[in-house]
Amino acid sequence: MATSTKQAVADNVTNNVTNNVTDISSAKPRSKKKPILIATALLAVLAGGGVWGWMTYGPNQHVAVAKPAPPALPVFVELENFTVNLAGEHILQVSITLQVKRAEDADQIKLYMPQVKSRLLMLMSTKNAEELNTADGKKTLSAEIAAQLRMPFVKGLAAPEMAGVFFTAFVIQ
Repeated sequence: MATSTKQAVADNVTNNVTNNVTDISSAKPRSKKKPILIATALLAVLAGGGVWGWMTYGPNQHVAVAKPAPPALPVFVELENFTVNLAGEHILQVSITLQVKRAEDADQIKLYMPQVKSRLLMLMSTKNAEELNTADGKKTLSAEIAAQLRMPFVKGLAAPEMAGVFFTAFVIQ
């Protein structure tokens, strides 16, 4: 009986192993599509991140930083020579060139030239030779001329924008 029990147990184990082997062989093989889909999705995310990084920090970054525009060309208005009696017994002969911001400002000065000349003659006739002989005196006169010309010529009209007043000749007799 012991042998038959041993035989029964052995047959039982053999049947179980055979059943398990058939169960494994009858199982469906794993799909290879799932890892391929995961790898493709991961690759798409990485590629998208790379494109975003290149667009944000790549060569286009240098294109966005444009070179500053070159400065505008200067606009000058040359005035006729002035001969003015100074306070005292001296005469001032001066040539003045104005630098304005825009061509429209130059046109405005030319249009109102009689007012420009009058303002400058009135201003210069109040000066004396001693104060105009110094560099500081000439700088002060230049600033006063600019201030006179920054005032509007007609009510409601914007004043011309002055960039500089230059003396091209300056003789006191």
